[in-house]
Amino acid sequence: MATADDLSTTSGDSTLMVVALDFGTTYSGYAFSFRKNPDRISANQQWDSGKYQLNSYKTPTCVVISKDNPEEFYFGYDAENEYAEIQTDNETDNYFFFDRFKMQLHLRKDVSEGMMIHDIRGGKLPAIDVFSTAIRALKDHALKHVEKGGNHIKLEEIKWVLTVPAIWTDKAKTFMRLSAEKAGISGDRLGIALEPEAASIYCQHIYRKMDDELGAITGPVIVKQGASYLVVDIGGGTLDITAHQKEIHNKVRELCKPSGAAYGGTAVDRAFMEIFEKIVGPTVIETLKKEYTSNYFDLVRGFEMLKRKIGNQKSSRPKINFQIPFAALDTLCKRFKEKSFPQTLVDSEYKDSLTLVSDKLQMDKELVKDLFKNTTNHIIEEIKMTLREAEPADVTHFLLVGGFSESDIVQNAIKGAFPDKEIIIPDDPTLAVVRGAVLFGHTPDFVSSRFTRYAYGRRIRPKFDESKHDKKRSVKTNGLFRCKDVFDLFMKKDTFCSVGTVCKCQYHTFEEMQKKITIAVYVSDHDDTKYVDDEGCEKLGELVVDIPNPTRERRLVDVEYHFGGTELTVTARVIGTQDVLKAGFQLI
Repeated sequence: MATADDLSTTSGDSTLMVVALDFGTTYSGYAFSFRKNPDRISANQQWDSGKYQLNSYKTPTCVVISKDNPEEFYFGYDAENEYAEIQTDNETDNYFFFDRFKMQLHLRKDVSEGMMIHDIRGGKLPAIDVFSTAIRALKDHALKHVEKGGNHIKLEEIKWVLTVPAIWTDKAKTFMRLSAEKAGISGDRLGIALEPEAASIYCQHIYRKMDDELGAITGPVIVKQGASYLVVDIGGGTLDITAHQKEIHNKVRELCKPSGAAYGGTAVDRAFMEIFEKIVGPTVIETLKKEYTSNYFDLVRGFEMLKRKIGNQKSSRPKINFQIPFAALDTLCKRFKEKSFPQTLVDSEYKDSLTLVSDKLQMDKELVKDLFKNTTNHIIEEIKMTLREAEPADVTHFLLVGGFSESDIVQNAIKGAFPDKEIIIPDDPTLAVVRGAVLFGHTPDFVSSRFTRYAYGRRIRPKFDESKHDKKRSVKTNGLFRCKDVFDLFMKKDTFCSVGTVCKCQYHTFEEMQKKITIAVYVSDHDDTKYVDDEGCEKLGELVVDIPNPTRERRLVDVEYHFGGTELTVTARVIGTQDVLKAGFQLI
């Protein structure tokens, strides 16, 4: 596994450019810059958005994969358009369609290399195949864009950066790394950037650049040494909050561990779909999704456009219009409810809030705004919790980034809840993360220290001690009674770690001529965990260390766990040899 030092663009390496892949819940994109001019970031690639006319800098995070030939796949708008054709030709049984699947890594606890996920019609594939296909599509699109500009870059001259939420578990981060490697990105050319940190880098960069160009301090106070601020990244799937304090040499340190939850834009989408389910019933919505998928996307994208403009609309009209797939909804209502869609709407509890005009739905503005309330309330509570965790630091500014932060409703809710804070929103909040990830690729040591989110330990079998061990866990090994499954803590939760902080542990072989040592690493919510099967404790993965030149003698292995970076990284050295080995995680 790569360390931050491995990924820095020093004078001795071969890196000519950095490409950042922003793998989002709802939309994905990329950006890049060359080593000779790292500040000149290109993020102006054009995705063909077709009839939806949405942000062309990103494309939907969805993928179509052939069941017969995994090499036949489509991504983004191409996937949506192709699947519509597949349905027209009645070939849906031959293809998988996965949409908004990134949230699986946040919501599920069973993240592993063998984890399966379901597509829109209930079919399933290994999640790593779906994620790697999507990453591969992004990677290939980026390479073609670079080549179109007349640049001939070799893969070994590119450093790749993949963005992930800061609130994700180590398992989820490792899963994304493994997916990227399966997509054809070499592990030693890949870095992981935390999304709010990337946004922080970008925002500080643009304001510092303005000051340099104008020769005066024009940017906010966050660029000053000692200033404390929050980065509030509100994307499609997650709310991701990080508290930073500015240090010397343009570096920052974390004030507390990141916080957040599943309160991004899709939470409002779910509230909207719940209204439709109450009107037509879940069967109609589920069938619309499976049998009329392109029409289902019309409904989702129609609300997406409504959601973006509702807070920005200056009109005083009490209703707002958006187009719906009337024909499909009408057909399904007649099939399952034995009445038309217009009659179904009239018979619903929303008959006074929703009005049908041809193929458009008129929706009361107040009803639309109500859809935001639960999500904005949770966002505000998460911000308050982070401020409490960051005390006694004087947090004066909030940086709002991410696609959902563009909403006036969201912005006004935050401003109203925190009138004493300076709210800063960059001109391009949707692209702040991916552009910052490019800068992170050039200067990965921007964040000098971070807090651990979990307690880390290993499973050991010490000599059995009746005074502290559970009798049921006593096992006899080589004539000695030992206690099995003991959690041996080597890093406490909420520990402030500078980048490169090292914890050392020693292991040894148990058999003659042993070729490998497998080390299980566990994480826990509690420092006082006694056993690896206690509640709140789970296996992070296994480390496999190769033993060079196996012998009959016991071989000792020194293992170093490196904390403070965006990932937990591990190196190992077999005693008696000079080679430092990289130990790769296997998610179990």
